[in-house]
This record gives sequence, C-alpha cells and structure tokens, in this order.
Amino acid sequence: MYYPFMILSAANRFTLDYVYGGASRIAIIDSGVHKLFHMDARGEYPGGYRYWVDRLANLWYHVSKFIDEIYAVVPDYPSDYKNNPIPENVERTLRNIEYALSKYSDVRWLIPIQGQANSVSSVVKSIRLLRERGLLRGDYIAIAPTCVSRSVEFLKQLAMVARSHLPSYKLHMFGVIRKAWSAVEKCLYSVDSIVYSFYCREVTGRKCTDLEEHIAGWVLFLRDLKSRGYLSQEDYEASLNSALRRYSVSNAVLRLIGSKP
Repeated sequence: MYYPFMILSAANRFTLDYVYGGASRIAIIDSGVHKLFHMDARGEYPGGYRYWVDRLANLWYHVSKFIDEIYAVVPDYPSDYKNNPIPENVERTLRNIEYALSKYSDVRWLIPIQGQANSVSSVVKSIRLLRERGLLRGDYIAIAPTCVSRSVEFLKQLAMVARSHLPSYKLHMFGVIRKAWSAVEKCLYSVDSIVYSFYCREVTGRKCTDLEEHIAGWVLFLRDLKSRGYLSQEDYEASLNSALRRYSVSNAVLRLIGSKP
C-alpha cells in the first residue's frame, strides 16, 4: 500500500516487503529495540553491536535504491522497559554511535539520544556528551526514552527541552501516544506509532483483531491524520485509495467506518 512515511524494523524479516513498489517517500529503518529488548528481553543485539550496526548499514544501502530519503537508526539501548532495563544504556549507545559514524560515514544515520526513564535531565546530559564527542552529525536526531511513557506532560517537557538544546536539527520521537501529539507537534519533525491498530476501539470497543477491523482502523487513522493537518489531501487520497484497491472492502468494513470514504 502507499503511505508517504514508513518505519521499517531491522528485527523483522518481512520488513523489505514494504519497500518495493515505491510505496513511500521517506523511511526510517529502526534497530528493532522493542522486539529485541522488550518482547525478547535480550541484553544485547543478536551477533553483538558491531554486527547489528553492519546489518543496519547494509539495509540502508539496499533500501536507498528504492526510497530517496531513507535514514537508519544507530542501534541504541533502552532503559524504560520495566521488564528489561539495560545497564549503562547511555554509554553503550554512545559507543555504538561512534562505531557507526566511523565505519559508515556515508549512511544517513538517525542519531538516537538515550537517557533514563522519565528523566529529562538524563537526556540533556546525553546531548551534552554527544556534542562534546562530536557525534551530533547529520541533520536528524531521535529522542529515544519515550516509547512506553503515558505521561503527556513528560513528553511535552522532553520535546521542548530537546528543541531548545538542538534548535537546528530535525527531531524525531519514538512511540508517542496519540493524546500527546498536539502537545509535542510544535517541537518535533516526526514521530512513529503503531496507534492505528487502536482506532477500532472507537467502533468496536477493542483493538483491531481481524483483517477487516485492521482495514477499518487504517481508514479511521488516515481520516484523523488529515483532520489534524498531518496528512495532505493528496497523500490522504493516495493512501486511502491504495488500501481500498489492495483489499476487498466488505459491507462489514463499511459499517465499521460509518460510510464509504
């Protein structure tokens, strides 16, 4: 399906299926933190951090043949998964960034800024360390310890502080909850989210389950993005029509979304 913005996962063997066919304009290859460190509760990347940096770089070289604006996240380490916080996550992330930038200087890296869970000051400290070590390269920076936060106030403060310390960079924030979008949008260039699968709650009272509900959730998600001004009319129509052409839209789906879009 067409959608202008895409995030891929280096930990998903099907990730390249989404690349072919010119289905997006801008894409980020994520290191797979959620799958590896939360779902699998690992303490290190498979094969070690050097291998995983190499994997990200090779994916970037391949995907860049199909998508012009493509970035790869330097593999970082989370601290905000309660079941699996990674010790020394900031220093280990800095080590990975140094390795990635020195070995693959031609890759368009998205530099992640790690920190401790729910701590704005630790992110500020990471920014200082990155600047001192000359690692704030490129034009795109990601704020990392945000995926599991449900605090709109924390996310807002973190976005504002990051913007004040990094005024000339494009800022990305991982996993921002929908209710925080309006609180952070003035400070950020982008966020990623799996929130579309929850849009079914508006019509079924639960997260999307089967294929028809996922189609309905996707359509409701697109409508919401357009209403907020996050998606242009052109991209909305292209994304919507692509979904409707790709899947057979049954009367059940039409009932879920209210009417034919």
